[in-house]
Amino acid sequence: MDVQQEKDFETDVQNGLLAPENHENGIKAMDITSAKIIGKPERVHWGRSFEFLLSLIGYGVGLGHIWRFPYLCAKNGGAVFLIPYLIFMVLIGFPLTFMELALGQYSGKSAYDLWDICPAFRGLGVAMSSVAGMCCLYYNTILSWILYYFVHSFMSPLPWTTCDNWWNTENCFVRNKLQENSTIVSNNTHYVSYGNETMVPLSTADKNISERVTATEEFWNNNLLVISSGLSDFGTMQWHLVLALVAAWVIIFLCIVKGVKSVGKVVYVTATFPYVLIVVLFVRAVTLPGAMKGIEFYLIPDFSKLADLQMWTEALLQLFFSVGMGWGGFITMASYNKFNNNILRDTVIYCFIGEGTSILAGFVVFSVLGFMSYETGLEIVDIIRTGPGLAFIAYPEALSQLPLPQLWAVLFFLMLLLVALDTMFVNVEVVITTIVDLIPNATDKIRMIITAVTCFVMFLITLIYATQAGIYVFQLVDWYFAAITLHIITILESITIGWIYGADRYFGDLEMMLGKSPTVLLKYIWRFVNPIILSIILVFTLATYKPPSYDEYHYPAYAIGIGWFFAIASALPIPIWLVKEVFSRKGPLRERIKESFQPNEKWVPANEYELTAQSEESGI
Repeated sequence: MDVQQEKDFETDVQNGLLAPENHENGIKAMDITSAKIIGKPERVHWGRSFEFLLSLIGYGVGLGHIWRFPYLCAKNGGAVFLIPYLIFMVLIGFPLTFMELALGQYSGKSAYDLWDICPAFRGLGVAMSSVAGMCCLYYNTILSWILYYFVHSFMSPLPWTTCDNWWNTENCFVRNKLQENSTIVSNNTHYVSYGNETMVPLSTADKNISERVTATEEFWNNNLLVISSGLSDFGTMQWHLVLALVAAWVIIFLCIVKGVKSVGKVVYVTATFPYVLIVVLFVRAVTLPGAMKGIEFYLIPDFSKLADLQMWTEALLQLFFSVGMGWGGFITMASYNKFNNNILRDTVIYCFIGEGTSILAGFVVFSVLGFMSYETGLEIVDIIRTGPGLAFIAYPEALSQLPLPQLWAVLFFLMLLLVALDTMFVNVEVVITTIVDLIPNATDKIRMIITAVTCFVMFLITLIYATQAGIYVFQLVDWYFAAITLHIITILESITIGWIYGADRYFGDLEMMLGKSPTVLLKYIWRFVNPIILSIILVFTLATYKPPSYDEYHYPAYAIGIGWFFAIASALPIPIWLVKEVFSRKGPLRERIKESFQPNEKWVPANEYELTAQSEESGI
């Protein structure tokens, strides 16, 4: 280099554009005697850092906070569930969230390209994209259900509150609390009450109580799902679900068609308005009669549960769903950040808001369940359901008993719609960004085409959920697809950063990006705590995993095999890409393996901080 070039080089070092000589990065900057900032197209950034933070919160605050977290609290001893949950939040959730966000921001790459940091584990990026893609398929099915309920919430009376519809059977009944035995007529249906418990159709009063089905359940099973007898009976395509899926995918496409440019604007509504709705529902719920009974059920701890390893396992698994490590979403979103964005601050804000939302949602859910217990005379444990059952059966039934039920139903399903959309934005973006980053010099037009094709292909795949056996497929996928892969991804992430790349070296990268190093405790958490705890929980999960069921339906043996295929399939890219990387290199096997576990020349800081070795023909 000439004198002027040497001066420019030193200036870049001082300004943080190039790493100092003693900075042990994947490539030592001063060893690149002919380096310059490369002239590749600049990666699109978020319009404002606040847009990134809103998108981050919208991604994390999803249905897992509203229907899964409260159920697990109730199942595992109430407030005592918060003890292992918060411990894992500190030891697993926060460190891994910060690691993934910092990796995405530092590299400016997708979940696939990021793994130039350790080419042997490039399959981790494929596994992340696979998990995100599978999540899109079944998550958008939930979105279509929400849209269906949302439209029907404007009807009077609410269609799930009566027993005189075409989908109702003679076993249908509407729960209500009456003060004395009586026979009444409601909605042209005769009912007989059973003391202070329930009222049922007169035609079924002499039937066994186990044969009775609530009007809300019949709307769910017979109207929305038109459910078949089992997984082997796919029946016919349900066109109302097909139309709901079309609407859901069109909404997703329109919101993400321009990537972070469009998502960054949409999240101003989708990430903030749910909190308005949650607060409104919370204020109404805690003022309902019986609400305190539900809150006590939610908060009073059963400390004997602390000795149950299963509770600790479920607490960690819930972190994957409510925080979002291992899915590739953090890496993808942060890759659109400006290089010096304070990602540590954003991580802290995200974790506090996300987990605060889980706790707040618990108050809303259990206040309503307490009210429902008061109205029906049933115990809360007999009412509470998990997953779709809580959102589409228990909650609509409770809201239908409030004054102005249409208003509360619209607000509730609008809230679900918005939180589901935010999560879908990011999961689809993970897949699209991975594909786009594999195409050299992809233009905005190419990205739009990829987005359209991806959404269309995913729509075609989700048509299986629009069959009469769709709910059985949904439950099978939900039960298995993320159970194993997310543990493996996060274990290997921790080992890669903590040991292979090196926590000390990674701290040097963070210091260059943030201007200071985070707490040194993170080094030891990434090296020891994360891989050890995650490995123990993975082994316990494999040893105690039980086959799924749906209500009274138990899956046949072949379905369990399909489920384990879903669980393993998304993890298979990890060993496949490892073997591929090793055998694509030249030289002795030992050297090829060694080189595969070292950062290559593409592992460099993002955008204007990115370095590359230039050939002698470049004139430098």
